[in-house]
Amino acid sequence: MSDPIDVDAAKKWLDAVPGGEIGKRLDRSWQDFAAFSDPVVTIYGSYDTGKSSLLRRLLIELGQEVPTWLTISARHETFEVNEIRAAGCVLRDTPGFVSDGTDARAKMNTGRASDAIALTDVGIVVVPPQLATAEYPVLRELVQQDWVPESLWFVISRFDEAGIDPDDDPDGYRALGEHKERELRAALSLDGSVPVYVVCQDFAQMAGTERNPDPTVWDESRSWDGISELLAAISALGSAWWPGIRQAAAQRFWRSSVQQVLQQLRKELTAHLENAAVSDEGGQRRASWLAQLDMLTRASEADLRGRVSAAVSDAVDSPDPAQSFAQALKTSLGAWHAACERDIDKLLRSVGDAVATERTRPDWQRFEEMAATLRHEPPGPDAILDDELTYAPVVRQVGDAVLNALRHYEQTRGLKATSPTPSGVGVTPSVDRMAAASAGIASREVVDFGSGVVHALRSTSHVER
Repeated sequence: MSDPIDVDAAKKWLDAVPGGEIGKRLDRSWQDFAAFSDPVVTIYGSYDTGKSSLLRRLLIELGQEVPTWLTISARHETFEVNEIRAAGCVLRDTPGFVSDGTDARAKMNTGRASDAIALTDVGIVVVPPQLATAEYPVLRELVQQDWVPESLWFVISRFDEAGIDPDDDPDGYRALGEHKERELRAALSLDGSVPVYVVCQDFAQMAGTERNPDPTVWDESRSWDGISELLAAISALGSAWWPGIRQAAAQRFWRSSVQQVLQQLRKELTAHLENAAVSDEGGQRRASWLAQLDMLTRASEADLRGRVSAAVSDAVDSPDPAQSFAQALKTSLGAWHAACERDIDKLLRSVGDAVATERTRPDWQRFEEMAATLRHEPPGPDAILDDELTYAPVVRQVGDAVLNALRHYEQTRGLKATSPTPSGVGVTPSVDRMAAASAGIASREVVDFGSGVVHALRSTSHVER
């Protein structure tokens, strides 16, 4: 047995957990349970172990009417936790749990059964005669909780299906029952304080699916089917149950609640740490892409300055500097634009390939689901940006600036042509004006171009994130 848990401290700790006063909600559940003045006996087990047929047999033997909610069927019929008072106890029937169930109904039934066994004075665990091992992990976890002696029982149910006919070989039937009990105790590490009953609640299915059969249908099997021993134990509990069982139930309930919440918090912490790592990794990649983009911007600026300077230099010695400059600049800008477009396309393809690869990773998909939850929206289809539409305005801005500079030069050249010019310096004012125009393009518009590209890629990165 574990050391006693401080219930008040457990409630305060649970209320401090983010999520909305978990301790108060659990306390309301406990108070509803504590309102029972009789001991609560919960029948618990996996699907199709014979829980409902066992309860029917107990009620019939006690001379009680079987309620309409109790259905006997080979199908999965029990979906709710139902209760009935009998033999001085509150007997509860539960849905069958499904070990590692993934569908919605399995999870719902398992959750309801788990909640019921967590709030009970006595638990009766029903297992099939084959002792199905798939449920052992769940049952081992249940056994390890703080059950006081005589508060956890096991029933090996429908034992006439174990393989030996009790009518033909009663000794062999009894020996097989003892063997199965030893096997169950060894598998789940059950000590002597945990009673194990071997029962046959409906020999040869004589009662079938009938809700209220005549009890005489079991007269031939009553001497050996084990129901009398189980019924005597339940009646003894109802007639003289001691408060220690309810106190032990409180300790078990609050300890289990704290453990479950703590386990969930650890899972969430692991998930958040994984998401944080994915976010940091993505942030580092984004910073790397922006750095590459910045390098491309600076390189394109330097290249544009060089091309404009070369065009100016070539125009100086030309008979028609304006025409020569315009032609050279047109050729240079075309080559410069093509080179920039290739570099940017290459970077975009690299970014797109990396993002596409990331999104195939399970941890990245979980990160996107978390991000969608924070945005209160479902993850939508990936946004697709048209590279031409993204960068065309930026390139068009540079082209317009060049044309404006050339127009300015032509206007200035026309005005200056009517003024006398000192001998020997005829080309210098024109060259100066072209230099000024090209300097204006290189210093102002290239910077605008770089800023536009950075803004465009950042927008792309934001959408892709």
